[in-house]
Amino acid sequence: MYPKDLNYKMPAEWTTHERTFISWPVKESMCYPENHESVCLGYAEYIKAISEFEPVTVIVNPKDLTDVTKLFASSNISFLPIDHNDAWLRDNGPTFVVDENYNIAGVNWKFNAWGEKYAPWDLDDMVAPKILEHFNVKKFDAPLVLEGGSIHVDGEGTLLTTEECLLNPNRNPDLTKEQIENYAKQYLNIEKIIWLKNGLDGDETDGHVDNIACFAAPGKIIMQTCD
Repeated sequence: MYPKDLNYKMPAEWTTHERTFISWPVKESMCYPENHESVCLGYAEYIKAISEFEPVTVIVNPKDLTDVTKLFASSNISFLPIDHNDAWLRDNGPTFVVDENYNIAGVNWKFNAWGEKYAPWDLDDMVAPKILEHFNVKKFDAPLVLEGGSIHVDGEGTLLTTEECLLNPNRNPDLTKEQIENYAKQYLNIEKIIWLKNGLDGDETDGHVDNIACFAAPGKIIMQTCD
C-alpha cells in the first residue's frame, strides 16, 4: 500500500503547516568545528525568530539537551532528543504527506549522507522514523535513497528535480529512471516530473534542486541563473 493508494500527497512548501522541525548542530560533523559555538548561537536566533510565528521542535542529541534548553525560554519551542550525526533535517527527515481530510502521514526515505560522502550517517538514517513514532504519525517506508532537498513540488501533481542527483549511481545504483519515477509518483502522489539536467556546479549534494529552482506557485518556477 502506497500513500497514493490512500490519497495522501506531498503538499507545496507554502501550504499552511503546524510547526517547523530543525536539527541542532553537531560539532563532530562540522567542516570548521572551531566555529561550533557561534553557529549554535546563530541557530538559536533563527529558532527564536520562527517561534514568534509558529511552534518549533528542535531535534537535539541527548547529550546536548541540557545545554541547548538553557538557550531558550519560549513555550513555543520544544525539544525532541534524538541521536543524529548532522544538522540537515530537510534532507534526512521525513517527507510529510496529507490526505483530503488533513490526516498526516510521513514518508521514510533511505539516507546515505549524499552518496556516502560523510560517514557516519547511521544515526541520521534513523531520525525520520523516530520523529514519526514520537508524534504517532503513520509511516510509509520507501525503498529509495532520497533527500528532501532534491525534490520540490507544486502541490498539484508536479515535481521538480535533477537527473544529476536522483539518477546518481551513488544513491540508487540498481534502479532505472523509470523505477525511480514510479516510486516518486507512488509515495508523493504526483503525476508529472520535470527533470533538470544538473544542479549547481561543484555542489556536494550532487545537484539538489533546492539550490537552483523552486515552485513559486503551481505552474510558476523561480530559477537561479548566472550571467
